[in-house]
Amino acid sequence: MKTQRILTTSLFLLFVTGNIMAQDVILIKDNTTILSKVLEISNTEIKYKKWSNQDGPTYTINCSEVTRINFQNGEVEQFTTPIEPTPAPQQPVSAPQPVVSQPVAQTPQAQIQPKPEKPKSPYARGKVQFSINGGVSFPMGEFGRTDNDFYCAAFSFGGDELKTGCGAAKTGFNASLKLHIPVYEKGKDIIGVPVKFNVMYNGITDVEKRAYRELWQNMGPIMNEQHGSNAYKFQVTTYPFYMNYSLMAGVDYTHYFAKAFGLFVEGNIGLNLAQITKSDINNLLGGSLVYVDYANHIQYYSGDGMKVSYKTKVDFAYEIGGGLFLFDCISIGVYYTGFTPFQVSPTLHEYSSTYSDVNGVNEASEELTAPKLPVSALSIQLGIHF
Repeated sequence: MKTQRILTTSLFLLFVTGNIMAQDVILIKDNTTILSKVLEISNTEIKYKKWSNQDGPTYTINCSEVTRINFQNGEVEQFTTPIEPTPAPQQPVSAPQPVVSQPVAQTPQAQIQPKPEKPKSPYARGKVQFSINGGVSFPMGEFGRTDNDFYCAAFSFGGDELKTGCGAAKTGFNASLKLHIPVYEKGKDIIGVPVKFNVMYNGITDVEKRAYRELWQNMGPIMNEQHGSNAYKFQVTTYPFYMNYSLMAGVDYTHYFAKAFGLFVEGNIGLNLAQITKSDINNLLGGSLVYVDYANHIQYYSGDGMKVSYKTKVDFAYEIGGGLFLFDCISIGVYYTGFTPFQVSPTLHEYSSTYSDVNGVNEASEELTAPKLPVSALSIQLGIHF
């Protein structure tokens, strides 16, 4: 029984071994095998049938996918690299792509970032700022002196030269709008360009008002005596004052000791429009006057009063100053402002008045002489910056 079992096992192994040796084995490059019956081998293809279905369809496989064939007769067909289409994949097919794509990728980068972005300044003066400034204006030099007998008009009456209007200026106010444009910054030092519109107001001193008032009060009796009447009694109702409007630009420099504290200086030049407002003198008697002139003409006069007007002037202006810059938004500065002395050019008008003679009716006015007016002031200003 044991001998019969050994004999049966041996016959089975011989049958299997024979079957294996009787078929062609195709070895694929991915280490798999195909049990087949090879029918035809060309330079590019291998045609075969599956060993398990030799009556079935014919299959085709590329030689490039096969490493070798072990035939049933013991021969081996080795497929070398010349048969395989491997050179094409090994060639740097994609190598030209980086060469082409690199310039394309670099070109937009150069366009998007042509230069590094300028870092933002940590200081308020390193940015464009708008400010509103205001403060006190103190007249300087001849503009504010009361002991120099300064006058704004002079005219002759009864053989005497009479000086009138406007007098020395008193303390007033100064206000401005300013735009600061930074142009250079290095560390804690900033240089900028200020553009400034400035308005300065100064009235006349009480001493000058009193002198002006007394002049017109004394003129009434003189005119009554000359005409032999009682038609003149003058009272000043409006006193003149000074207005200066200047537009300037220049340069400023700021040094920061800390982010919330800095010192600045600036200088500006430009143009100034100088104006002296009119003064009104009322004739309280304002009645009629009939008299015979030097040509023996009978004349009739009636008038309510007089006024003195002044022409505006445009001339050179300059300003220097400096101060503290605090908390990025507040400045306290001291400024000296000067203007080129200008000719006052006053005119005396007799308004609401008539002269009646053989020549008809007319209104009297007279161009008066006056010196040039020097204007300068020192101002202390508080500024709010945005």
